[in-house]
Amino acid sequence: MNDIGKKMGRSLLALAFLLLTVCVVPVVADDVGGITMPGTSNFDLQLSDGLTKFFKFEGGGLNALHISTDPESEPYGQVTTTEEQSGVFYLTNTGGRGFTDDMILMVAVNGTIPDDFALHIRASGYQWTPTPVVNTPPAADEVEYVDGTYEGTITKDDFVYSPQTWKPAGNNQPGAYPIYYGQDVSDGSNPFHTVYIDLHAGTLGENALIADMIDNGAVKIEYEFENLPTYAAFNSYGWCNQSNQGLGISWTNRVSGAGSSGFSVVGTAPSGGGDVSPDGGSDGTSDASGLSGNEMEAPAGECLHGSVSLLPVAGSSGTLKAGERASLTLNPGNGTGTIKTAVFYLFVSDAKKGDDGAGTDPHLTVQIDGKTVEPDETFTDRAGKKDAPVAATSVFKLDGIRSGDTFVTVENTGSGDEVCTLDGGVLLVVREDPALPEVVWQVVAGCDAVAIDEEDGVFEDDAVSRALFDDALDLDQTAAARLLIAGTGSTGTVGFNDREWTDALKAQGNVVTADLDVLPVLFPRENIAMIRATKDAASGGVLESRVAVLVATRGTPPSGGDAGSASSTAPMTRAFITDNAVVKKVSVTLPEQRAPFHVEVHDRESAGAVQAPDAPVYRYLEVGLHGARADPTSVTVTFRVPLSWMEEQNLEPGDVALMRHAGTAWTPLATDAGAVRDGYQEFSASSDDLSLFAVAGVPGDEVQVAQEGAASGLSGDDVPTTPSQQSSPVWAGSLVAIGAVVLIRQKV
Repeated sequence: MNDIGKKMGRSLLALAFLLLTVCVVPVVADDVGGITMPGTSNFDLQLSDGLTKFFKFEGGGLNALHISTDPESEPYGQVTTTEEQSGVFYLTNTGGRGFTDDMILMVAVNGTIPDDFALHIRASGYQWTPTPVVNTPPAADEVEYVDGTYEGTITKDDFVYSPQTWKPAGNNQPGAYPIYYGQDVSDGSNPFHTVYIDLHAGTLGENALIADMIDNGAVKIEYEFENLPTYAAFNSYGWCNQSNQGLGISWTNRVSGAGSSGFSVVGTAPSGGGDVSPDGGSDGTSDASGLSGNEMEAPAGECLHGSVSLLPVAGSSGTLKAGERASLTLNPGNGTGTIKTAVFYLFVSDAKKGDDGAGTDPHLTVQIDGKTVEPDETFTDRAGKKDAPVAATSVFKLDGIRSGDTFVTVENTGSGDEVCTLDGGVLLVVREDPALPEVVWQVVAGCDAVAIDEEDGVFEDDAVSRALFDDALDLDQTAAARLLIAGTGSTGTVGFNDREWTDALKAQGNVVTADLDVLPVLFPRENIAMIRATKDAASGGVLESRVAVLVATRGTPPSGGDAGSASSTAPMTRAFITDNAVVKKVSVTLPEQRAPFHVEVHDRESAGAVQAPDAPVYRYLEVGLHGARADPTSVTVTFRVPLSWMEEQNLEPGDVALMRHAGTAWTPLATDAGAVRDGYQEFSASSDDLSLFAVAGVPGDEVQVAQEGAASGLSGDDVPTTPSQQSSPVWAGSLVAIGAVVLIRQKV
């Protein structure tokens, strides 16, 4: 177990004093770092030696790597905050694969970095030639311990990235992943400069099966700061040549929730200096929106010969006022074999005091076949801020459930003005039948309310609830795999590892369920299921994630042509949040897609070699795909235009459109005006393909195309038209790097 907060006592008191006596200016004219990190996955990471490594990191990857002060007795690490300006810590590995070919050390320094800042780093650990076989660790005679794999000094000039409040961690939650444990990433006034150091050493864990390793296979880090006035945090990243995640960096230490580890150093604040920033995080009373998702981890799974089902519960959903009752009916069905396990999950939402009162935990009395029972577990979450209504999932383990109907009565025993909604529930049934193949199952139960809430900083890629299944699976002995999902509220998107389904959730009353074939995208471990909300909270878009079950059937895998035939051709839809100045989000649907893909958006100075539209153009944009196996069936682009430009052009919201160039013509796309925020008018437009786009003023129904060589519609301070490369017609290929690259899965 991790000891969160261990070794923090006296250091935190010093940190609190520093917080009161120091005030950091987040960005100054002569500050360092000019490269905007292009995303949280699928980009080339700039290293301190001037080279790059591919940063893949598409999900998961938070369980294997840790930072520890004692790799022998505490390989899972701990959270350490210290005032010592020099010291030692270790980068450890406890993952099922057992190794990471190369380790990258991230150093994040808060606030303004002084000119005389220096950080001396010395790393020692094992080196080997990466094996060409997936998930195969090096043999004992192939590794060599090197004392001093890296030794160097980091100065102010090495921090090439622009300040930011998050560290890249793929699509893991929270959406903007913290740099250190307890960080409030929403506080944009507290940015960090970051640098990434290639240590030229890998980590080896217990599963590498190598005896008598120095430091238990960890990478040893010796550090010494000079002139650190604020606060610094260390994080580890792992690169692998061959893995289920592919070549690249796909792992880092967890710094959010249980299992966190990290190492931070409190600087020596100069007299009259300012705020270091780290604030210890939220105490749970924050008024920020609670609609961003969490990650829930499944306990160890179980196995037997038989079957696993997640069945609906009969009964009507509805409002329960204090003193009112409702009835539900459980039925385990008519499967073969003996019922070994039955678990009833009861779903309640919108619990509050009075119609417009503050949220409160529901007070319920539950009777099963006339006998009052207490839940074995109850999980709750608020559907918004600290006073928002409460949702709850209550878990009842049923011993000796019989065939046929079992009757459940639920009574609201709260005070006079308490009210809640009884949504219903589901019944997990496990049957043992020696005639059936062996099944292995893991269950995640909880309550995680998610919805889009842009006013409070919860965007579509934040409104995601995830379930982690970390049991090891032998894919060579797995004949089938199913994902069973149950939730309540609005519909949404379901995902599993690299696959997403937009229409998988089926509603029955307030309960939504899904039953999916996930064998084609199953990993040997660290499988991640997700539910993403697709609607705004204000329009009733709250979705509660309740139960997720992964069921694997042991046996001979189907042949390649038969494996998940229906599933392998299922459409995949992904929404990519960008950091482009104009484009806010791009949603893409592909007809057939199993592998990961991502979007890039490039600003263009002009229409280039193609004809320019005979209309005032605010911006030209090129949108393309990487990793797609087919052309998209639909694309939705969300963008914004400054009100000042619209006023200059005498345009109303209905006069602005996204235009797409196809063949020799520009076509205005169906464009809807959205909200006005911070001096910008937001729009959303749909297209059936990717191309060169133009955000333009298109009054009236007809749009004329300028003659060859005519001036473009650029106006105001826009750059005049100059020839540029035409976009490639093959969108799966590489695009020319023009302008700002999209920030994938990162909150704007």
